[in-house]
Amino acid sequence: MAFSSFSWPFRRRGGGGGGGPSKPSASSAAAAAAAAGNEEEELGVTPQLLDFLRTLSPDSFKSSALQLQGNSHTLAISISLTGWQERHAVLVLSKAKELAKIRYDLCPRHMKDKQFWRIYFLLAKSYTSPYELRAIQKEKVRRMETENGKAKDVTTVEVEMQESKCGRDSQTLPGDEESQDS
Repeated sequence: MAFSSFSWPFRRRGGGGGGGPSKPSASSAAAAAAAAGNEEEELGVTPQLLDFLRTLSPDSFKSSALQLQGNSHTLAISISLTGWQERHAVLVLSKAKELAKIRYDLCPRHMKDKQFWRIYFLLAKSYTSPYELRAIQKEKVRRMETENGKAKDVTTVEVEMQESKCGRDSQTLPGDEESQDS
């Protein structure tokens, strides 16, 4: 999937019609910086992730691609990015110029864009998964509120309790015991 075919629009922030560029006030600049910081935190673009991305090279992606090729069932999965992953990808590309350069070098000559992002999320999993999980939990809360027809004071703890209950109900399948022994 080409980067330009992602479904999110690039929106211009701030208003302003007519006369020319307006100078933002100090308070609106501070509010914009706080909002950007919240978005970075929500999407998991942390200083630790940015430090990790500086250690990556095109060879990291190429060797991971070779490992994925050895795993035939992994290649068969053609899952597209989630909404959270798409927003994360846009933000991380704007913050980590090193990653943007690696992507430019690799796609499409050495790998497809979809494969690049699959490898990226595998390599950065320990940095991004807690934030992605939090976003999934928030979405579940929103969905539960919508299903009930009114805003309800549902907390993340209740969602986690529901998830753990579902996990206990389907702990192991009959075929799972054999795979754990090997």
